[in-house]
Amino acid sequence: MIPPKGMTSVSIDTPNGKKSKFVGKDGLLDIKDPKLVRKLKDEGLGIASTSGVIQRMSAVGYDCKKCGFGSFFKQCSKCGEING
Repeated sequence: MIPPKGMTSVSIDTPNGKKSKFVGKDGLLDIKDPKLVRKLKDEGLGIASTSGVIQRMSAVGYDCKKCGFGSFFKQCSKCGEING
């Protein structure tokens, strides 16, 4: 999920108590529970598009050998390493 600019974490009240989620290095909140996703959407957070992200072991795209960044291009856009 995409948090508002500057947000570093969110605390969510659940039936089992309070849960804290922290924004990752990529700037996104990784939340898998659909109920929590709905709750956060109601609070104004957005759903991140993953159309530009490759999955490991995917037949499409390249994982950078140097930094591990996923890309659809041979040259890593993060560190410049040529892959594949």
